[in-house]
Amino acid sequence: MKTIEEIQMFLKNEPLLEWRLSCARTHSQILQETTGKTLFFGVGLCSDKEPSQGIPFDILMFFLEAERLKKFLSLGKVIVLIADDHALTNSFMTSQQVTTLTLRTRTLFQSIVKNLHLDLFEIRKASEMISKNKLDQELLNKTETTNQYLIHEIRDVIWMIQRDNLAIKLGWAIDGNIDPAGHDERFFDTSMREFLPHPIVSIFTKAGRTFDKHRQKVSPYISLQREHRLLLSPDEDVSFKIHEADALWNDTDWGGTRKHLGNIIRAFESLFGHMPGLSFEQKLNHIIVTSTKGVGI
Repeated sequence: MKTIEEIQMFLKNEPLLEWRLSCARTHSQILQETTGKTLFFGVGLCSDKEPSQGIPFDILMFFLEAERLKKFLSLGKVIVLIADDHALTNSFMTSQQVTTLTLRTRTLFQSIVKNLHLDLFEIRKASEMISKNKLDQELLNKTETTNQYLIHEIRDVIWMIQRDNLAIKLGWAIDGNIDPAGHDERFFDTSMREFLPHPIVSIFTKAGRTFDKHRQKVSPYISLQREHRLLLSPDEDVSFKIHEADALWNDTDWGGTRKHLGNIIRAFESLFGHMPGLSFEQKLNHIIVTSTKGVGI
């Protein structure tokens, strides 16, 4: 069993986590009794305005931090939940789009888990899970919200608490403030508390990053049209994206995005070994090639 001091020090030493926010949202007893329990993170397929056009490199934050937390807290399982039926709560999404994006996402995630040897990771579609429960009307009766996406989120978590021994939700936040700002995952986590049969712990990664000066901090799992951003794709041209970033910024750190990508590299190396002799660009390319091996272009 870890002490609360050990847990807080672990969170503090993870540069990809919003550690102050995560520490503020921890329940010490839950985190001290996690052996064999479950962590999950959810991945959306669209923003509130348009479908995702690709899967960002930043998604690796979730997989890498989930693996580190699994080992540190002796967790029994990690569920990677693809929010397929959630996407249909947006009027601009069609069933065919959701099917296509879900297949693309699931295929990539299965490759990540296989290629990185992430044991005890389960890739799950929300629709596979939700079809088996009867929580919809109960939730509608308890809450006045008209936010159907939120209702789906609450329903997912209740389902996993009841059936998967869920203890931890890994999400992301746009910054480290305690109060929600917009609709990052602080909003969902705060809104669902009163409906859960018992508390779970919320741990937050940093936001994803683009190379765009006016929209740097974004979702780690959704890439939109016209974004300048590194993607997790077997045909990604890392060299081109780095030159693109240099052209957009008169700043070698690209407004902090280079440091952010470097932290993902370090998290990867902490789990799978250092990559001596490789440049920053070569390390990014190695991680993408390794993670996406076997994925069709």
